[in-house]
Formats: sequence, structure tokens, C-alpha cells
Amino acid sequence: MSAAVRLGVGALAVAGLGSALVGVTGADPLSALAGLVEGAVGERYTLSETVVSAIPMALVALGMVPALRSGVFTIGSEGQLAIGALAATAAIQALPAGAPPPSLIAAGAVAGLLGGVAWAAAPALLRAYGRVNEILSTLLLNYVAGFLLLWSLRTWLATAEIVPIPQSAALPDAALVPKLIEGTRLHWGLAAVPVLALGIAWWLRSPAGLRYRLIATHPPLAARLGLAGPRAVLATMLLAGATAGLAGWLQVAGVAGTLYPGVAGGLGFTGILVALLGALRPAGILAAAFFLAALRTGADGLQAGTGIPSAIAIVIQGLVLLVAALAAATPSLRSAAGARGRPGEGTAR
Repeated sequence: MSAAVRLGVGALAVAGLGSALVGVTGADPLSALAGLVEGAVGERYTLSETVVSAIPMALVALGMVPALRSGVFTIGSEGQLAIGALAATAAIQALPAGAPPPSLIAAGAVAGLLGGVAWAAAPALLRAYGRVNEILSTLLLNYVAGFLLLWSLRTWLATAEIVPIPQSAALPDAALVPKLIEGTRLHWGLAAVPVLALGIAWWLRSPAGLRYRLIATHPPLAARLGLAGPRAVLATMLLAGATAGLAGWLQVAGVAGTLYPGVAGGLGFTGILVALLGALRPAGILAAAFFLAALRTGADGLQAGTGIPSAIAIVIQGLVLLVAALAAATPSLRSAAGARGRPGEGTAR
């Protein structure tokens, strides 16, 4: 069965199960679908909220493409996003409040990016030179990142105000990413998505992209073309960390204006599945990110418009993610998975 057929069968299964869930509540499935669409894209503000949710998913997913195509299955984006947000907040808070806006924004962006890179460096080195399973190491580091973030928000980065949950002091206005549309939370960080998508699209068609794809299935040939396994592991994992860290900065400086424990909010994990659902193609990833983001924001419209619990939309989202995970067995990804372990097996450098 081809990947397209599996996706089609999965979509029908999701539609059937979703309709059944809505039917259990006594509501009309078509009315529920209308409420979901209305809540996601029915108004300018809800549409902007959908795009705001899609931005970090798309950034994480696009950054994952080289790693997944190279047979490197890192799942550390959740922790890297959290550390990126933590580093960006710390860098901004370290600067004088009266610093020029460009310097505050640049400091946050660079610190976020470097924070994600730093959190990806250890598992990348362990994978490249120690053959330590990157799935296990990045998964464990996600938990470490969460605890480090929580500890920081309760100690050295905690706000002086009395608040119900740990959080940092609000970022100065000059450090916030400017809004793209006034009256919404849509910010100029959106511009990073098409830029990165075009960069990935160019890379996929370049000789370098071909060599990185070869290393997943034909590592000796990739080595003869000048690409060593350890170098491929390091480059792809650090890139994934950089984009996740950048997404973390945007969540703080573009959306919330402060750092809080749930800043990652599952966006890192969802981003990985967005990459799979988008078939590791930029256009597919953008569409998948918007679709999953629409399910998130549409859940509120579903409850407000029809009275159906928004949790049903979350269940549907989970089913979609399950289909995405099953669709990961596409020919290209399957061949990459079959070659797991090859990139770091010490081919010529």
C-alpha cells in the first residue's frame, strides 16, 4: 500500500471516528465541522490565531527535514524550544531596559537560536562519535530542559510579582517582536517561515541535499562524495536545534511577552509529526502546520458554536497525529529508518 493510499485510508478513519464521537454527544457532525472551521478561520482574529499557532510548528518541522532525510531521528525539539525560550529571556533581561529595540530583538533571536543549538549539541556529539541512540538521549534531555526551565522560573529568573504560576518578569516592550496586524497576536516572526521553507526547498534540490539523502541509504557513496557520517549527524541535529530555539524565542517575544513553564506546550513534538505529515516537503509541511494549528484554535469555536466539548477536537487532533505517525512509513523515510546507525558509523571524513 502506497503512502498516499495509507494517508487516504487514515483520513477516512479519522473522519469516521470523529463523526462517531460527535454523534455520541447528540450533535450533528456537519454542524460540528462548521463550528470547527468557524473557530479556526471564520474571523480575522481566529485566522490570525491559527497562523500564530502554526508558526512554531512549521519552524520546528522545517528544521527537522535534513535530519529525518539523513536517517537521524532526533526528538529533542520540545526541550530545545524550551531552552531557546529560556536563553532568549535571560539575554533580554541581562540587557539594560533602555537598550535600543534592534539590539534587544537581535539579542533575543541570537540567544534563542544558540540555546537550541547548545541543547542539541550534546546528543549530536554522543550520536556522531559515541553511537549513543539519539532518540533516547534527546527524549531524556526534553525532561531535563523542562526541569531546568521550571527551576529557573522559581529562582534566578522569577518575577518579583506574586503570581499563581512561576514566570519571568514581562519583557520590555522594545524586546517584543512587532505585530504584523494590529489587534491580533500575529507577529513578524511569520516572515521566518517562508524564508526557511525556501531555504529547505533549495537545499533539497542542491548537491548537498542529495549527499545528505544518500547518507541514509548509501553511506559509502556519500563518503566518496565528501560527506562523513559524523558531520552529517552534527549538522542536521544542530540545525534542528537552531530552528527549535528560534521558535522558542518567538513564543516568548512574539506571543506571550513573558517566559512560563508551558512555553513549549507540545509544539516540539507536534512539529516532528508535522514534518512527517508534510512528507518532509516544505509545501506539505506548511499545509500540515496550518491544518493542525486550525484544529487547535478551532476547538474553541467548536465548543462556543455548538456546545460540543472542545476535547473532541483534541481527540481528533490526536487521531490525525496517529495517522501521521503511521504514514511515516513512506518509502523514503522507511529507507532512512532502515539505515539507522549508518550516518555515525565512522565513514570517511
